[in-house]
This record gives sequence, structure tokens and C-alpha cells, in this order.
Amino acid sequence: MSVDRRSTMLALGTARYVTMSLIALVLLLPLIWLVVSSLRPPADIFAHGSRLGWSMLIPDRLTLENYTSLIGTGFPRAVGNSLFVALTTMVVGVVVNAAAGFAFAVFDFRFKNVIFAFVLAAAMMPFEAIVIPLYILVQSLGLIDTYAALILPDLANGFVIFMFRQFFAGLPRELYEAARVDGASWGHIWLKIALPISWPVVLTGGIMLFMHQFEAFFWPLVATPSPEHTVVQVAIARNISLEGTEWGRLFSSTTLAGLVALVPFLLFQKFYIRNFVTSGLK
Repeated sequence: MSVDRRSTMLALGTARYVTMSLIALVLLLPLIWLVVSSLRPPADIFAHGSRLGWSMLIPDRLTLENYTSLIGTGFPRAVGNSLFVALTTMVVGVVVNAAAGFAFAVFDFRFKNVIFAFVLAAAMMPFEAIVIPLYILVQSLGLIDTYAALILPDLANGFVIFMFRQFFAGLPRELYEAARVDGASWGHIWLKIALPISWPVVLTGGIMLFMHQFEAFFWPLVATPSPEHTVVQVAIARNISLEGTEWGRLFSSTTLAGLVALVPFLLFQKFYIRNFVTSGLK
């Protein structure tokens, strides 16, 4: 490779990364402003909001008042409620959806395709269309204002079932048949053979279930009205009322909720990428 060609490629690579960095910075500006505003005194939050400049991103005064004021508002309990609901849904939901996906991929039973079509249709249906019958069902079971009301309706997820079904259907049929010849039960095959090699789907589906529950607002607002079962998104929204908006608490609570939601990605990112690359090589 000539020196001129190497210099040209280096210049193009540098220009590309600079362009991508500038685009990323522009896209992140609202988030940066949100975090910076959560560290400003409430009186200074909109003091520099009328003009674009460094004063919008560099606060004159820093304070933790907006964060410390959340301690007595029930926000820490709301975060704990959301984590409990989201983690429980993630763990139990992965098992439920993996079992359903395995059944659709491996077994032949009557009306299988019709049932699978209903599963996908339910996943694509707007939640607002089913909230009333779902509320009536949960109320008839006596589960209103309980953790079960938040967890049970979201254990089965059509998109996660679809991902597991596609993965298990792509495995060689001979793998299942060889295990059956050796005397393994279908439960053993699913638990010991199919599930351990489906880690990319497990991690992806688990993160989807976690994020869906952690970001849930409408159903928790309807199904769990008491403060004891308030989740984080409802707690954030309660900073807005007819009397006014607590902007400092709104920004600080939103920042904390975003940081908590970021944890699963930081924990599982390397495992997901490693398993995804390995499965691709195989």
C-alpha cells in the first residue's frame, strides 16, 4: 500500500469518526441538558433556556438538592418496586417464553399455526385496546393493587416467544432425535440442551422484558393505585400536577430512572456480544 493511499484512508477514517461523534453529540444534547439541569438549583433550571450556548450545559451553581428532596417522596420505594417487578418478570418470563417457543418449534399439535398467529397478533395489538377486559379479569381474580397484577399480564410476550421459536426451529432436528433415542425426556432436552445454547435469545429477551416492565406507566397507573405499589414511571409523573411542576425533582428522578435502566445493558452487553458472535461463527 502506497503512502498516499494510506494517508487518504487515514484521513477518511478520521473524518468519518469526527462526523459520527458530532452527530452523537447533537443527539445526546437533550440528555446532557437533562442531567445538567437536575444538578442546578430549581430557580436556575430555565434561566438560560432561551438561547443556545455553553451556559445551557455548564451550570453556574451545582447542587444535589433535587436528588436529596426525593428521599421523602416515596421515590426510592417506587424504584424498588419497579426493580422487583421488572427482575421477576425477566427471570420468570424468560422461562415461560422459552418453553412456549420450544413447544411451537418442536411439537406438532392441532391448530398450532392458528395459536401462534394469535400470539403474534396479541403482541402487535395496542395495549389500550385490551386494558379494560384485562382490568376486569385481574379484578375478578382479586389481584388489583398487588405485585401479581403488574407481573402476571406481562410474563408472556409474543415477540420473545417468536424469537425463541425461530431459534429452536433453526437447530438441527437430529439433535432432538438423538437425545430422545438416548432416553431423554422433552423437559430434559429443553432444559439441558436447547436452553443452554440459546443465550443470545435469553439475554435479548430478558432485556426486552426488563425494559418493558421498568418503563411501564399506563397499566401500573390503573392496576396499582396505592402508594405501596407505585412504580418509578408513575412516581416521576406525579411531579406534574395542576398546581405546577416540580422541575428539579422531575429531572433528577428521570435521570436516576435512566441510570437504573442502563444497568442491565452494562451488565449483559459483553455476554450478549460474545454469545452472538460465537453463534454466528457456528
